[in-house]
Amino acid sequence: MTFVELLDSIKSKFQITGSKEDLGILNVEIDKSKIRDLLKYLKTELKFDYMFFTSALDWPANNNIETIYYLYSYETKTKIVVRVKLDRSKPEIETVCDIYRTAEWHERETAEMFGIKYVNHPDLRPLLTPDGLEGYPLRKDFKHDNMVKMPE
Repeated sequence: MTFVELLDSIKSKFQITGSKEDLGILNVEIDKSKIRDLLKYLKTELKFDYMFFTSALDWPANNNIETIYYLYSYETKTKIVVRVKLDRSKPEIETVCDIYRTAEWHERETAEMFGIKYVNHPDLRPLLTPDGLEGYPLRKDFKHDNMVKMPE
């Protein structure tokens, strides 16, 4: 499937808020209310059967956090990146771990590092940070003096 065919297929079903090609990979941006529908469509109709990475980017100047989903189709050997902008003061989005099982741990890590709340996620316990940490380590405004001091 070519870049244009993939984009046309998505545009025929969804209103996307932006798109670009970056290093030969289609990047599409969609409203957070449509993320589950788009990912279901990509998985079932366009055969993007593997989510290999989910993370986020902090854009304090734009007052948003962008959550990013990287998908791959073993059938067509195609990659796609889906981006969703969230309000930085209350970053919240519906979980997709019931659509892509690999999202479960990626969402946990992204919640812990960026403070995104994945609504209806079955288990958002921290994976990496110590108890007592204040803030989110991968946000631009994180103060490293919030780190818990290790005992000597």
